[in-house]
Amino acid sequence: MAWIEITPADSRSVADVLSVRLVVGWMGLCIAAGFSVVGFLYWPYSQDLARREYDSVPSAYDGVTGLPTRRLFLVLLKQALSRAETTKRHVAVLICSLEQFRPLSTAPAAPNMTLVVRVQAARIKSALQSHDVVARLDEYIFAVIVDNLASQDEARVSAEKIQSAIALPLLVEGQELLMSCRIGGVLGPQQGGTAESLLDAAADVLENGRSREEGRTLILAAPQSWLTGHEVSSFPPASDRHEASLASHR
Repeated sequence: MAWIEITPADSRSVADVLSVRLVVGWMGLCIAAGFSVVGFLYWPYSQDLARREYDSVPSAYDGVTGLPTRRLFLVLLKQALSRAETTKRHVAVLICSLEQFRPLSTAPAAPNMTLVVRVQAARIKSALQSHDVVARLDEYIFAVIVDNLASQDEARVSAEKIQSAIALPLLVEGQELLMSCRIGGVLGPQQGGTAESLLDAAADVLENGRSREEGRTLILAAPQSWLTGHEVSSFPPASDRHEASLASHR
């Protein structure tokens, strides 16, 4: 049997190798710990950044009513116009604006307008066919796609149904009130028109009673006849509402 004799030089070499390995291992541990600390400190910032990016993207659905917002409404309107061109049918775009209300019972506080908007959104939807679309564009403004129409008379019937549903007495947290609405709209598709232009034209009809473009078929529904100056109330300002803001995601 042969014996290996370790010389002092070999001992120093082994010690040097072990020392180098210990130093390298310690440096690696320090680097890993440093990355861990940086990651731990950066994590809340990354979460906040991701949340901001998510919030900056317009939502497809309204947070109060669950209805589509303008973003999704335009997508659905484009699809409806495409189907109408194929089937040679019509599509009506209606814009419904909730107007003044008349309290039927005396109450010191303003009604909870969040609940009012939710109920009226459900009423608008119930007045339409299952394939029609209701969206919320603004605080008290809704847009409707009345699809697969044979004539403009069918669109006017739908507008009258919406108005009748809105006009029904409403009981919110013990307060009974009546509400009115104005409806304006146009019939499509139009030659060279887009979903955006059709929606803008419907908004023009609502605001001005006419469209800036000639040749459009207009659909109008005036407020209820009980609206007179001395018996109606304007919507309460945001500071008086139960919920400070009803602004939807567009």
